[in-house]
Amino acid sequence: MRLRRLDLTRYGKFTDHSIDFGERPIDQPDLHVIYGPNEAGKSTAFTAFLDLLFGIATQSPFDFLHPYSTMRIGGALEFGGETREFARIKRPQNSLLDADDRPIPESAIRGELGGIERDAYRTMFSLDDETLEKGGESILASKGDLGQLLFSASAGLSHLSQKLIDLKAEADGFYKFRARSGALVDLKTRLAELKAEREKFDTLASDHARLVESLDRSKKHYDEAVTERTRTRGRIDEIQRHLAALPRLVALRGIRERLAPLADVPEAPPGWANEVRRLQKEEIELGVQTNAIADEIDRLADEISAIAVDEAALRLAERVERLAEQRARHVTAEKDVPERRLQLREIDRVISVILQRVEREGETEPRRLVPTAATVGRLRELIEARSGIDAAIRNAATELAEARRRLGEIAERAPETVGDPQTARERDRSMAELAITVEALRSADHHVRYRLAERTRATAFEALADRLSALRPWQGTADDLVGMLCPGPDAVQRWKAARGNVEAVLVRTPERD
Repeated sequence: MRLRRLDLTRYGKFTDHSIDFGERPIDQPDLHVIYGPNEAGKSTAFTAFLDLLFGIATQSPFDFLHPYSTMRIGGALEFGGETREFARIKRPQNSLLDADDRPIPESAIRGELGGIERDAYRTMFSLDDETLEKGGESILASKGDLGQLLFSASAGLSHLSQKLIDLKAEADGFYKFRARSGALVDLKTRLAELKAEREKFDTLASDHARLVESLDRSKKHYDEAVTERTRTRGRIDEIQRHLAALPRLVALRGIRERLAPLADVPEAPPGWANEVRRLQKEEIELGVQTNAIADEIDRLADEISAIAVDEAALRLAERVERLAEQRARHVTAEKDVPERRLQLREIDRVISVILQRVEREGETEPRRLVPTAATVGRLRELIEARSGIDAAIRNAATELAEARRRLGEIAERAPETVGDPQTARERDRSMAELAITVEALRSADHHVRYRLAERTRATAFEALADRLSALRPWQGTADDLVGMLCPGPDAVQRWKAARGNVEAVLVRTPERD
């Protein structure tokens, strides 16, 4: 078994975190080292891997961020070259899930591990500081190479003898019996120096008590002085405010004296100040308008008084107006007549051409040119037939071009068989069969069925678009909808339970308020 990826979805201090160990390397050791400072989560990740294999404990200490009901870990395990996805949730039973969040039996993992239990797996395959320390104690207790070899075989370690020699040399450098040098001797010397220095600064208990009493008394006097200073500062600020208000008090008394004779005047309504400003503005505007209108009246009166009435011209005024209108129409017609004459000649030419085409040249009576109902019906039949013939010609031209293209491709691929009678007969027979097939295709209604299929396809696409629009606010294509991963029954039940809990909390909250 090999751990490919460990998912710390909601476990301990981790949320949606994943540790990916990648593909199994080729021709290289498959070894990964996870390191980090204290409290980085190394022990949490180690315990999460064991919980993924054997289940989360009943009283797990890793629920300080995520409660038991939401704890979840997952990962990808390789069994014999096959990678399988697993997930583990906090549940008494059916806590092991597959990639689709469906419960699966514990034998899916235990069977690959040979039925080994959690404690045995931890002892044999999971080494930590505690295991290494116990092994070191066993080696020291054994006091021989046999104990070292046994611990090396059980723990999977090597080169322990050299490590022990290095550790002994380091210990001798720190302390050696009856030695006058070493780190411990230097530290003891430094400790003695510090003790001597402390004795220089040491104080008698009586002096210390006196100093403490003096300090307390000084603190009390300081607090009283700060309080008195604050009170004095507040009184000074109050006096400053009174001094600043004296000029305004004098002004207020003068205003009250001026208002005393107006005590019987009624109070003005609310908003009278704004209304007075608006009325003053309107008064100014109306005054200006009145003066302007009066000036205009005087000017018009002067113009009227200066007008000399011509009775003869007044009698001809209506005729003059009509003459002006007739003149405008005359000028317009004079400009439009040449263009109309050109249009008339063009129409006469078109009519002459049409009469020549219908073999009625020189006919001057339009009523004799109107065809009968039978003639009109026959013309319509011919027009419809002409349309069908044109469509057939276009289809035939398309098919002919396609056939020529395919014939060219076949001629390029076909071998050279010129002069071979047998090949010529086979070619003639093939051409005859091809002609029969083409005739059958021409007589078939494939193009009609093709058009019907195109209409049906367009209608189906419109219906699909309507159905997809009904799924809003979701947006996407039919392929996106097919590729969606539907949640399992367990996930739906969890969502419903979570929604019920939230609704219960929302209902209880107003009652507490």
